[in-house]
Amino acid sequence: MVEKTTAPKRVLVTGSTGAIGQPVCEHLLARGHVVRGFARRPTPGLDDYVMGDLSDRAKVRQAVEGMEVVIHLGAYPNDADFIDVLLEPNVRGLYHICDAAREFGIERLVLSSTMQTVSGHGFPDRAIRIDEGPAPVNHYALTKVWSEAMGDMYARVYGLSVINVRIGWLPRNPGEADRLKAARIGPDTFFSHADAQRFYERCVESPAPGKGEAVTVFATSIPKYIERMELEPARRILGYEPQDVWPQGLNYDYQP
Repeated sequence: MVEKTTAPKRVLVTGSTGAIGQPVCEHLLARGHVVRGFARRPTPGLDDYVMGDLSDRAKVRQAVEGMEVVIHLGAYPNDADFIDVLLEPNVRGLYHICDAAREFGIERLVLSSTMQTVSGHGFPDRAIRIDEGPAPVNHYALTKVWSEAMGDMYARVYGLSVINVRIGWLPRNPGEADRLKAARIGPDTFFSHADAQRFYERCVESPAPGKGEAVTVFATSIPKYIERMELEPARRILGYEPQDVWPQGLNYDYQP
């Protein structure tokens, strides 16, 4: 564990009952931060949580008020019908989070994107760079390109410190782990629960980016064979150093 050199922060984690949100909440609490959860059901291990839906602007404002950092993990996490499924949580809900962050003067906004924003590049046998830009191939990924653009705008126009996180492949259960194992790029794009804790620790505690700055970074564990998405920006800007290689760092038993 990296020694914490910053004062405790008041951190809101949306999607706090999810596969990433729950272990991140646990880790930030252990680091001494004050953590509030936001989800549609109570957040295990947290005394401070708001139950609500991202489409409910009043509930989102209630959750964001009084916080210093917002880690926005809440979303519909797969491709689906844009109008009936994705629009409310991934577009309207995103707007509610960003605008509440603006209204209440949040110091840092951490927005969750996805490796799917670059899947149209085809994952060649080299690291895809941030400066190659997005290449979505489905509507879910398109909502995350919108998320990155909104984060950039809120930094530029409203002076927030924003981190757009293109999250790697974090298998939520053993069945997903089997699919990751079988995929050509799976072990190279793997993101463990333990490395997710380390990564979001750095998002809260890193001095960079500064006010009015937005950065986009990839977040994965150590690639098993080939680096498919460049990790250098996360190392340089945030000080993130992954420690796990597939299948290390999962929070459930798995025998590959």
